Amino acid sequence: MPIEPVTGEPPIPVDSPEDVAVLVEHLTRGDRDAAWLGDHFAYLAGTRPQWFQPYQEQVVDGLLERFEVAFDDQCQLLAGAPDDCVQTLARRLRDSRDFHDALALSAIGTGAALTAIAEDVRNGGDREIYEDSGIRIPPTGPAEPRFSPHRRAVFLEPGDFPDAEHPVGLPIDRMIADPSSSPVVWHYLSLRLADVPGLPTWPAERAHLAAPASTGRWTVFAESAADGRYHGEQVVDEDEPDDDEFTDEPEFGRGRVLLRPYGPDLVYSNGHVHTTPGLVGTAGGPPIGLYPNPSCPSCKRLMFHAVTVSSMVREHGDGPRSLYLCEDCQTVAMTATGWN
Repeated sequence: MPIEPVTGEPPIPVDSPEDVAVLVEHLTRGDRDAAWLGDHFAYLAGTRPQWFQPYQEQVVDGLLERFEVAFDDQCQLLAGAPDDCVQTLARRLRDSRDFHDALALSAIGTGAALTAIAEDVRNGGDREIYEDSGIRIPPTGPAEPRFSPHRRAVFLEPGDFPDAEHPVGLPIDRMIADPSSSPVVWHYLSLRLADVPGLPTWPAERAHLAAPASTGRWTVFAESAADGRYHGEQVVDEDEPDDDEFTDEPEFGRGRVLLRPYGPDLVYSNGHVHTTPGLVGTAGGPPIGLYPNPSCPSCKRLMFHAVTVSSMVREHGDGPRSLYLCEDCQTVAMTATGWN
C-alpha cells in the first residue's frame, strides 16, 4: 500500500469519501497518533484532495493543532476553503497569532485569504512565517503566492540521454555564458518550465539548477539570457570556503529527470513522498519552508519557487537544492541548505 505510516502501525484504506470521514472522526476524537493520520492525509492530498472539501470548515474551526500535515499538502486539502474559514483564522490571528492558523490561511489561497494575510502582517503579524512558506506581502494590496499550486514528482534516471527534456549533468558551457570566470562548476539539472503548470513566463525554454565548488550552504544569483545560458553569477551567503580544491568528476552522475503527477504510485510516509524509489524531489508547489527564501537582488521581490531536489540527484554536497525565479528581472537564485 502506498501509505507507510512513520509510526509503524498498519494503514487503513483511503479509497472512498466514506474512508475520509473515518479519518476525520479519528482526528476529532484524538484517538490515533497525529503522525499516523498525517500520512493518510498526505496520501489524500496527493490523490483525491477534493474528498476533503466537506471537512475544511470542521478542521479549521477546532482541529488544526492535531492536523499534522505538511504545508504543501495543506495547500491541496484547504485550497479554496470558504470565506467563513478565512474569517475564523483571521480572528484567531488577531488574538493569538498561532503559526497553525497562519499556515492554514496561506494554504487556502483565495482572494479573501490573501487579503487577510496582508492585513495580519501590517498589523504586526509574523512576516517570516508567510515568506518562508512562499507568500509575499507587498507594501500595499493582498499577499501573493510565489509558487505554483501544481506539483510534479521528480524522478532520476541515470544514463546517457543527449536529447533529454530535463537533463542532469550538463557540461557547464551548456548553461553558463563564460565558464572560465564563473564560480559555478557543477550542474544538477535543467527544468523545462512548460512541463510544470503555473510557473511564470521565462525568456528561455529551461532554467538550470547548479552549484559552486562549495559543498556547504550557499546561494547563487544569475541572470538568464534568451538562449538559456546564465551570466553575472554571484555567490552569496556561503559557508566557509572548502580548503580542498574542487575534484568532482565532470562525467559523474549524468542522466535525466522525469516529471510525474502526484498520485497513488508514490509512497506517503513521515509527511512526505521522499521514500518513493527513484524520487529525488518536487517541481512546483511551495518551497520546503525550513529556511528563508531568496528575494531578487534587483527588485527585492520574493522569488518564485520552481523546484527542490535532494543533492543526490547528482551528488555534490548534502541537502536540498532549490531553484527560484524572478520573472520580471529574469534572474534565478540557486540555493543549497542542510537537512533539518
